[in-house]
Amino acid sequence: MRKWLFRLFWIPAFLAVLTFFVANRQLVSISLDPFNADNPALASPAFPLWLWLMLMLFIGVGLGTIGMWASGAAARKLAKSEHRELKTLKRDYAAATERLRAQERLIETGAEVADQPVANLEKIAS
Repeated sequence: MRKWLFRLFWIPAFLAVLTFFVANRQLVSISLDPFNADNPALASPAFPLWLWLMLMLFIGVGLGTIGMWASGAAARKLAKSEHRELKTLKRDYAAATERLRAQERLIETGAEVADQPVANLEKIAS
């Protein structure tokens, strides 16, 4: 259903844009001088209208991408530090689990747990 809705909207939109581009092939010069329309001080070379529109679209998408990337810098930094912390915690958990299993094996075999340093047992308990 979603695929059909997608096609129902985007195919006609694409055809309308394509028709607009083909119909507007005349050369257009962009002027940035609001005071002198006949002889602008700052004007671009003449290109087809569709080229200017596509250029502005790509510039807008590029600036939007840069803005989104810049606004996400704090989130990426936080995610990176949390990822490092998670890796450290997983490593510590695996080491503690292994020490606990070693202590349990010692208890099952009847070995003296007292031979192990008390500090290790306190680490396991906490």
